[in-house]
Amino acid sequence: MEEFVDFVTEKEPVLPKAPRKRRALNRISRFLTNKYFIASVGFLGVMLFLDKNDLITTMGRREELQNLNQSKEHYLQELSELRKVKTDLENDPVIIEKLAREKYLMKRENEDIFVTEDKNKSVGTPQN
Repeated sequence: MEEFVDFVTEKEPVLPKAPRKRRALNRISRFLTNKYFIASVGFLGVMLFLDKNDLITTMGRREELQNLNQSKEHYLQELSELRKVKTDLENDPVIIEKLAREKYLMKRENEDIFVTEDKNKSVGTPQN
């Protein structure tokens, strides 16, 4: 009876080494087809572009926040100026008189007021 041989004692043929370029492409293709890499890229794509809090929405909200902070500073400054005017109006009779004369066209007794209009700042424009 013949003996069963489990392995071959001969040397396996030596394959020629692939050029460097092909080896690099092989490594890159193995990396790109890795299931963890594909899952990570998919997750990042969903989070950056498809989510309700995506990158574009976040950037828009950040810009809107900056605009709101600027307008807040503007209104706080305007509020402080108006408070100063209010305290002046409550305490200084000269300023009260000035406001009454300019805004409400009030006058003292025995005094005449002439209202003039500047032609350069008129509302209507002449038609030819």
